[in-house]
Amino acid sequence: MNRRKFIRRSVSIAGLTFSLPFLPKMLWSKPLETQSSIFTITSENLKVSIPKLIEALGGIEKFVKPGNSVGFLVNSPWVHQGYYTDPDIPLVLMQMCKDAGAKQIICYKAVRDGYWEESSLYEEMKPLINDIVYGEDRVEVDINGGKEMTSASMYKVFMESDVFINVPVAKHHNGTIYSGVLKNLMGASSRDTNRHMHSPDGEYTYGKTEYLSNCIADLNLIRKPDLSVIDAAVCAVNNGPRGPGDTISPGLIIGGTDPLALDVYASGLLGMDPNDILTFTAAEKLGLGNSKPDDIKVISI
Repeated sequence: MNRRKFIRRSVSIAGLTFSLPFLPKMLWSKPLETQSSIFTITSENLKVSIPKLIEALGGIEKFVKPGNSVGFLVNSPWVHQGYYTDPDIPLVLMQMCKDAGAKQIICYKAVRDGYWEESSLYEEMKPLINDIVYGEDRVEVDINGGKEMTSASMYKVFMESDVFINVPVAKHHNGTIYSGVLKNLMGASSRDTNRHMHSPDGEYTYGKTEYLSNCIADLNLIRKPDLSVIDAAVCAVNNGPRGPGDTISPGLIIGGTDPLALDVYASGLLGMDPNDILTFTAAEKLGLGNSKPDDIKVISI
C-alpha cells in the first residue's frame, strides 16, 4: 500500500477507531513499540478538544513536570487564515503547562504584532501572555550527522528549555511543497542560517528544493519536539508560506511525538502525495521518525 492510499484509508479508519477499540490491533500487525501513534480531534471548541487530545497522548504531566521551562515554536508571521497557527491552540497548551506546574513559558520566536490579540481567549489569557518569555540571544550549535549542514545559529532558550512543544499549521510551501512540524523548526534558527538553508551561497530562493529539504531534515537533528500539535483546521493548499491563496478545512487538530509521521499524515489531508515531499525522504534517512503506512497508527478521538 502506498502512502496516498494510506492517507485515504486513515481517514476512514479514524472514524471507526473510536467506536471499535479493537480495530487498530486488527489493522496494524507491527508491534506497538515500533509504531508511531498520532491522534486527531475536531477543531471545534479548542478549550475542550485540545485537553482531550493531550489526555489521549498520556496527559500533559507526561510531558511537563513541575518546575520545567516549556518552550513553544509557533508559526505566527503571516496574516492570512490557513497560513499561520490559530493562536487559541498555543494559548490553551500554555495554560495546560502552567497548570501542570511549569515555571516558565517561552516562545522561541517572537510572534507578529497583533497575533495574540486575534485569539478568542485573549482577554482571559492576558496574565499568561504577559508572562511569556521570548528568544533573543543566539548560540551556534553543531549538527552531528547532517548531510548539508554542520552547524546552525539557534535561539539560546531553544537549547536551554526543558520541554519543546512544536505548534505549526499544516500548509503548502513553494519551496518544499508542504510545511508542518519539520519545516517549522526554521522558526528557531537565525535569519542567516535560514538564508543559507535556501541555497549554499545564501540566495533566498525556493528553486533549490532538494537542498532546502535536506537542510530542514539536518536542522531537526538538533532537537526533537517532546510534543507536536498541528493546526489542521484551515489549511492553505497553494501560495505558501505567506499567501494569500486557496484553503481547505479538514477541521482537525493533530497531536503526537513523531514529527515525521505527523507530517506524512497531515500532508495527505491537504491532498499531497507524501512521496513527492523530499523533506520526508531526507528525514527518514536520518531516522527522524516513521513515514511508512504500516508504521503509523491514526486514532480519532
